[in-house]
Amino acid sequence: MYSNAAATFRADLSGYVFETADWEKNLIAPLVLPIVNVDSQQGQYPVFKKTKGQLLKRGVKARAPYSGFPRGTMSYEQDTYNCQEWGYEQAIDDTVAKNVKRFFDAEVVATEQARRKLLLDYEIRTAAALQSTANFTATASGTAYTLANIATFDFALDIEGIIDGLIGNGESVNTLVIPYQVWTRIKASTKFQNRLRGAGVSSDSILNASAEAAAEILNLENVIVSRGTYDTANEGVAFTSGLIWANTYCWLGKVTSAGNPAAMLKGGAGYTLNWSAFGPPIGVSTYRDEPHKSDIVRAEQCVAEKIVNSAAGALLTTQYS
Repeated sequence: MYSNAAATFRADLSGYVFETADWEKNLIAPLVLPIVNVDSQQGQYPVFKKTKGQLLKRGVKARAPYSGFPRGTMSYEQDTYNCQEWGYEQAIDDTVAKNVKRFFDAEVVATEQARRKLLLDYEIRTAAALQSTANFTATASGTAYTLANIATFDFALDIEGIIDGLIGNGESVNTLVIPYQVWTRIKASTKFQNRLRGAGVSSDSILNASAEAAAEILNLENVIVSRGTYDTANEGVAFTSGLIWANTYCWLGKVTSAGNPAAMLKGGAGYTLNWSAFGPPIGVSTYRDEPHKSDIVRAEQCVAEKIVNSAAGALLTTQYS
């Protein structure tokens, strides 16, 4: 610590520190389920599917003079959604606010905490939707991703096989989500290192290979490493770390841009449907609770994590252990 006879250490000026200050940077929910604003809390939307919509069937024919071309119609199905309210409130007692004022702004800290609670639950719901075998078909890796198999499992071959299957079913693929512990093991695997060498990554850089390098060798737009963790213990109990995105699966599929409902026609696997009349995807408000002499900070949202096309995504079962 800096020492000076003419100086006095002022703890009240040293600020405050959150142990998990960068935690939010590890959240990926809006990246994999892009936000689409909808006008109603619940309703229907059209879905163009390959069979009923005849999206990939041939239909063009040569035209003879004085005759017409073949003609078809746009056939679609209806699906439904229901946006649910989610929220959390953080109380700031007047006495507490006055006592901590010399350290930090209690309202700012309460806002950060309430917002973090909301983001955590949103991330967990998103991971549950994408890592669900009820939503997407799962294919087991050729060899289990264990330390004992570090020289023999072939992650790139497993992923390319799933990509081939999706493309063969008329879908396109641009995004891969890998849980971070699985990614650590993949980077160290012999066969993946060999792929990296073929892509021009030098041998002394292999163990520090980036997600961008993986995207290049897999011919994908985005490889996202999910690093989110949270405390699974009950309140007041010592911290117990848990993974938001389980090591069981890697998710692979089509992710399109956010925007209005028309974006949902671009073929993406899923979206976060946000009821725009309720507010933004993450809203914060405050109000006074006079009987308890407290100000209340509320973080809230009204959304639905909706898988709109199960055929536009797939799961790789990693057999990680």
